[in-house]
Amino acid sequence: MQLDTLVLGFGLMDWNRLKQSSKDLPQLRGTGLKNYTLEEVRNHKSLHDCWIVLRGVVYNVSAYLAYHPGGSRIIEKFAGEECTEEFDKYHQWVNIEGLVGVLKVGFIAKK
Repeated sequence: MQLDTLVLGFGLMDWNRLKQSSKDLPQLRGTGLKNYTLEEVRNHKSLHDCWIVLRGVVYNVSAYLAYHPGGSRIIEKFAGEECTEEFDKYHQWVNIEGLVGVLKVGFIAKK
């Protein structure tokens, strides 16, 4: 399933309301932030379990997919991967922490 078009109720303002009203969007279930290897992140690459890495931070963006103005397909393409370079090509002006910071699940472990 791909979410390629915006639907009424899935705009930026709707996303902001959801962020404020939901307690566990990243689905941490009270476990707190962890360190992950890229191999562990690669296990999360489906629509309902979609993790990405930006600047060493791991986000579970599953809840955000329907709200992405460009559709979910582009995010799915990078699911389970480090995508900072690609993100910066199109979104270097975006405050990622402000947009999806609540979806943070952890960090890439230092070797």
